[in-house]
Amino acid sequence: MVLTARQVYRDFVTDGIPSSGNHKPTKAEIRSWGTYLESFIAGSSVVNSLIKTTRALLLADVNHEESTMAWVIADPTTAYNGIYQKSGASGLGTWARVADLPYPFIPASNVGAGTPNALQATTDIPISETALVWLPIYATNTATPVTVAFNGASPLTIKTNPGNDPVVGGLPAGMIVLGRQQGTEFRLISDQASNAIVAAAEAAADLAADYAALALNDKVLNTFAGNGSQTAFTLSVDPGSKNNTSVNVNGVIQLKSSYSISGTTLTFSEAPPGDGIENNVEVTFGGRININVPGSETVDADKIKATDIAAIRTKLSVYSKSEVDSAVAVSSGVAGRLYGLAGSQNVTDANNDMDFATGEAASAGASPVIMVLASAITKRSDAGWAVGSGNGGMDTGTKPTSSWLHWYLIKRPDTGVVDVCCSASASAPTIGGNIPAAYTKYRRIRSTKTDGSGNIIADSQDGDEFLWQTAIKENGGAAYSTGTTAALVTLAGVPSGFKVRAIMNATFTSGTDTVGAFVSSPDEGDQSLGVGNSLFNISNMQNASENASAGIEVRTNTSGQVRHKAGAAGSLYLATRGYIDRRGRI
Repeated sequence: MVLTARQVYRDFVTDGIPSSGNHKPTKAEIRSWGTYLESFIAGSSVVNSLIKTTRALLLADVNHEESTMAWVIADPTTAYNGIYQKSGASGLGTWARVADLPYPFIPASNVGAGTPNALQATTDIPISETALVWLPIYATNTATPVTVAFNGASPLTIKTNPGNDPVVGGLPAGMIVLGRQQGTEFRLISDQASNAIVAAAEAAADLAADYAALALNDKVLNTFAGNGSQTAFTLSVDPGSKNNTSVNVNGVIQLKSSYSISGTTLTFSEAPPGDGIENNVEVTFGGRININVPGSETVDADKIKATDIAAIRTKLSVYSKSEVDSAVAVSSGVAGRLYGLAGSQNVTDANNDMDFATGEAASAGASPVIMVLASAITKRSDAGWAVGSGNGGMDTGTKPTSSWLHWYLIKRPDTGVVDVCCSASASAPTIGGNIPAAYTKYRRIRSTKTDGSGNIIADSQDGDEFLWQTAIKENGGAAYSTGTTAALVTLAGVPSGFKVRAIMNATFTSGTDTVGAFVSSPDEGDQSLGVGNSLFNISNMQNASENASAGIEVRTNTSGQVRHKAGAAGSLYLATRGYIDRRGRI
């Protein structure tokens, strides 16, 4: 098909994309388009006798000279409508479609065949980039972007006039939009979505102005036209109480008992008179109250109680605005907050040192505050605590062996200094020994385990999940004898002092091939395993004395224990691969 003038003389190499570079029309394209235009003009002089309602009728009529032009205007197949050119001598040859019908407007039908966000529309003639399309909206869009497909063709993305996606609800049911195809987009000419946004913004600005005046105790004035029948009127903002309002009708002040206020609705006991045109009802509310606010930097020390000056100075010198805001924010849900602070073994001394990333946490206990670790820090477990990165971390004593070591974020509120320490205690670090007593805020952020030599056992952290580099075989790798009576076992691969979710692999074998085993949390009841193995989380092979394995996650109690039980006597092997530790999150 011959290129259109718009395509031949387009501004850019890729239409509509300036970055593709300026487009220079080729002579071949210009000659092709000019020849088509000349033939079209020549054919138009005889088109009065060559208008067919269907393509079939046109194809059946070949008794015309070569290059004769004809129109097909009402074919049931939309794509067949258009301008055709004859090839071949009279009585021979055929007709070829060469252009769209030159209609400036194409009405489309949208009866809801698609969805509110994927419209399906039909037209009697094919749409093109040279015609404007009149498109009715059947249902309000509930998402964005929105597409429209005409006559079953590929969907076009609807764009507002400036090129944005319509907002949700920006194409309401019943609206009629005018647009045209532009590549893979249907660009709106009538930009109803943006108009709606502007109108909403203007209304919001007017409302904000009234609220601002009310906040400043300036009087807000609303006027209405009484008509002798209307009793309820809507105010621009809520005055709070009718005691804050003054109402007059035709210049006469109205008694408070003659009307009521509910939110923004003013209701008269009797309808104000009037012609319904002239504003004769005035409502004012608010009023400036001069409270003699001191000027900037004008409050002297003699205005403050002498016994409080020292305490105020201390508070002002210690707490920054962000810290005060953080403390206040606790009541809004900051308690339990924990972000970042991931811990990993130091590459230089992995046996003793831990690195902690930046982050923040709300302190544990009453009156929590946000503690922010602004810079990454390295702390040593083989030395007593001292402030700063690269220094010791132990709160008291020496690092334990074959035991757990718990890491805490700590803060002293009097100076705002935040640091990290480690402790053998799972509940709180020891304050007042190596760590000054002023460090009153703390939060456990990590736990690690040491081997028989006191070296930190390698693990990795991803948020609340901790995985051992080498799984810890429980019971030294030996089997637990299990059976129909439940028993608790203490896991070596999880910390105690708080509950975690143990990540384990379990293997069970029994001489009875119809039963399985059940590993559960002590927080659950000791349950009957039931018919059909309904509570078994470790099945048994269907051949006696063979084994089956399963990966399971089970919540421990504060002693690091889980419960095991089986449908019959057997052997249970457990290996702990890691655990999930929420570290005080709420």
